[in-house]
Amino acid sequence: MARRVVLPSRIHALGLIRLCLVLVILFPAVAAADSLESWVRSIRARDVTALSTLLNRGFTQVNVSTQDGKTALMVSAQGLAAKLSLDLIKAGADVNARNSNGGTPLMHAAVSGDVKIVSALIEVGARVNTQAGNGWTALALAAAKGHLLVIQKLLSSGADPNLSDVFGWTPLMQATEQKRLAAVQVLVALPGINLNAANAEGATALHRAVAQGFVDIARALVQGGASLEVPDQKGRTPYDYARETGRSEMLGALTG
Repeated sequence: MARRVVLPSRIHALGLIRLCLVLVILFPAVAAADSLESWVRSIRARDVTALSTLLNRGFTQVNVSTQDGKTALMVSAQGLAAKLSLDLIKAGADVNARNSNGGTPLMHAAVSGDVKIVSALIEVGARVNTQAGNGWTALALAAAKGHLLVIQKLLSSGADPNLSDVFGWTPLMQATEQKRLAAVQVLVALPGINLNAANAEGATALHRAVAQGFVDIARALVQGGASLEVPDQKGRTPYDYARETGRSEMLGALTG
């Protein structure tokens, strides 16, 4: 029987076919790895434009995070990127993901002050009373920043105004410390709020307002029912603070 002769040109063609098959198999994996690396790199750089581009090109692993747990949704929420945030939510981003500090997308949105993003997160199940490792909540962050619309949205969604951080600071104290009068006024008016909650040093929101000379905030706290007689750990009341400073305007705010 005659042996079949394979021509060199045919051998060359078969080799090319095999090579093409290998490339077809490997290329998607290589492209996916490259996209994954680009995604993580964009999160680290807080590059919302790059994240949007990758998402629009079909990237689907939207819950991939950096080593410290930061996700694309956290970046977009804090970066005021409402469209990207909504697109990520639609793509299945975890709205209750937590980074290494315990921070969530809702906390990042509370810092930025975009009520549209905050509302979108809550609508799909973001938990409003989650506390970060230091005890801060989304409400405490919004109060410290003075973002009124976010504060109101969080409160109407069940945020607890009396939750404190690891040092005993409540959202009301945070708003007071950062001189956010409007935020203080909203919080003071809440039924059930503890106006006399004390931090680890025994200081209340009123202690802090008086200590810093925030007359309008001190007046709002007193009018809301904050006590002048609560002593800190050294036995000093808010009224003692005011008397020691000798500020007549502050004394007037406290007494009426």
